[in-house]
Amino acid sequence: MKKLLLTITLLTTTLFAFTNDKITMQWLENKPTSYAKDFYIWQYLTKNITPKESNKAISQIRRLNSKILYEYIKKSKDINLQEYKQCMQGKTKDLLNKEDYCIEAGLSTYDATKVSSEELTKIINKSKKEYPNFSKKLEILNSKKRFETLALSDKEIFFSIFNQCGGKYREENFNHYFSSGLFSKLKGDKKFKQTIKLIVTNLDMRKAQISLLKLSPEGLDFQSVFHLAINAIRYNKIDLALVHLEDAFSKAYYQMQKDNILFWQYKLTNNKKYLETLSNSWDINIYSLYAKDILKSSVRNIVFDIKQKTDEVSKYDVTNPFSWLEVLDNSKKMDDKKLNKYESIFTTNETLGHLAFVKERYARYKKSYFMTPYETYMKELSENRKALIYAIARQESRFIPTSISSAYAMGTMQIMPFLSKAIAKQLKEPYNIFDQFDPKTNLRYANHHLNYLEKNLSHPLFIAYAYNGGIGFTTRLLKTNLFKKGKYEPYLSMELLPYDETKKYGKKVLANYYIYYNHLNKNDKIKFSTFIKNIKN
Repeated sequence: MKKLLLTITLLTTTLFAFTNDKITMQWLENKPTSYAKDFYIWQYLTKNITPKESNKAISQIRRLNSKILYEYIKKSKDINLQEYKQCMQGKTKDLLNKEDYCIEAGLSTYDATKVSSEELTKIINKSKKEYPNFSKKLEILNSKKRFETLALSDKEIFFSIFNQCGGKYREENFNHYFSSGLFSKLKGDKKFKQTIKLIVTNLDMRKAQISLLKLSPEGLDFQSVFHLAINAIRYNKIDLALVHLEDAFSKAYYQMQKDNILFWQYKLTNNKKYLETLSNSWDINIYSLYAKDILKSSVRNIVFDIKQKTDEVSKYDVTNPFSWLEVLDNSKKMDDKKLNKYESIFTTNETLGHLAFVKERYARYKKSYFMTPYETYMKELSENRKALIYAIARQESRFIPTSISSAYAMGTMQIMPFLSKAIAKQLKEPYNIFDQFDPKTNLRYANHHLNYLEKNLSHPLFIAYAYNGGIGFTTRLLKTNLFKKGKYEPYLSMELLPYDETKKYGKKVLANYYIYYNHLNKNDKIKFSTFIKNIKN
């Protein structure tokens, strides 16, 4: 046991010793192409390196984003790149006096909706010759009959304006009845999926929503047809909604999607055959939990504890993001041999999440593992807060402390660098970005952030929305008519979130929280139906 504790201590010490100085070109070249490597390239570019070194670094990235690009430009001596950066980062009012190429590069559709008619006219005249499509877009925004002009434009310009202009502008200018001819023009394009979603999820796009009631689901994907069903439910077109739901079910791929449809089929028909099918789902989600609650059946495929081989000392480096990438790749196709291997490697509390992850893959996700690692770091917290942290961590990283997202969210709780830096300042602590790979630090910072969110929001679902989509997004959401009283509430409001990722995330965390809450509060369990009724705006 002493040897095991010493190993963990040494690994943690290695983490805290890591700084930007240790990221060298040779170190980077030995790392596999991945989001994790991109993160370290980003950090390498913040160092005092030469343009040649920055060129060599950027040639190794998996995906270029603004973080990497702007750091790269700082190191570059290319005057054109420096000007490009100024165009992309400049304020709109400063941008208007720049050359046409700079305005075209830096003025987004959303920003253009904030520009006066007089200024738009100047930009149109300046850009018409070299950037005709950009100019046409601005002419539509500057038109007195914007929707009519937009409807006559080609579909690329239509999508670039309608899908990117911002919700308030869209509501004020494009809430019109769509003709069948306009739908026919747009329907074959993948961007039409976003258009349908933006119409359905904006509560004030009534005329456009009524138009969607006449849109055929033929040729549309699962998400679009499901949005058509939700739109029909809002307008009490139950027969139409059921037709759309049946079509969506035939196009659904994930079990969660199928369960979502079964739930609405039951809600609209009160036919228990849908409820019984739903209760037998192997997927743990708010809909299968709802069915089990109504039918008084228990969840049978949840695992709360794994007996680890604690007599063996793990050689797995929990502080190395690239070690986890190897596991991710190697565990795609699990078998008995691989499972035995991982059971002999993931032997500590710090690797409980790792072991649960590969076991879920081994079980083809027919078992759901709800682990409670890092308990020693949460001894002072209430059971409710522990449930919330576990619910979020399970969804964010599956408790993997070295997880790095494509946006560079970090650690067990996937905290964005700008937020962890702000929290360090609030706590008056020195900041080392790599400390976020230490679960103790990452959990402490997340708990600090949750204190702030909990002061402003009333339910774990809303806290989950804010954790994923931001407090600003969530407070604006709760100023709308969502999550008020209604026949299908709060489920209907949950379908009407404009951000797909946040919508899905909220449902996942809600299910996780309910399960962890009842697991940790063994003498104060709550029924799912009671838990859901507390979701009110």
